Amino acid sequence: MPAATKSKTKQQLAAEVMALVLRLKKENVREHSGDLRPYDLTTQQVWLLAELPEHEGVPTGTLADALQCHGSNVTGMVDRLEARGLVVRQASTADRRVKFVELTEAGRALRDEVVEIARRPPRVLLERLDSEQLRALQDLLAAVCDGLE
Repeated sequence: MPAATKSKTKQQLAAEVMALVLRLKKENVREHSGDLRPYDLTTQQVWLLAELPEHEGVPTGTLADALQCHGSNVTGMVDRLEARGLVVRQASTADRRVKFVELTEAGRALRDEVVEIARRPPRVLLERLDSEQLRALQDLLAAVCDGLE
């Protein structure tokens, strides 16, 4: 192990790991954005569709939390998806101020296609790591994510 790596704190190493994970995610978005272009959806809209269960609605606030964005961003995304017939809004029976977002039939069909594209691993991951390395990386990341929502 290089001396520079040994002298880094655990905090610094963790920050570098996160930077690399984000860099890999950015590469994934860059690589697959062309595959998603024909669907005329933003990456955020794809992830919003991915958060919706098959046959029930999700409150817009829950979507904002899941997507780590402001509720107004979700409102705008839902407006655009609703205009395309991919989702519908339903008022909560318990509180009319709460709106649930639910997939339509067209939304369910499209979601499966676009989420599959968005979840494809970037080529560099397949080209630079063998199966054993991928398994080790998967085990490490699974240990970190165990118990997270």
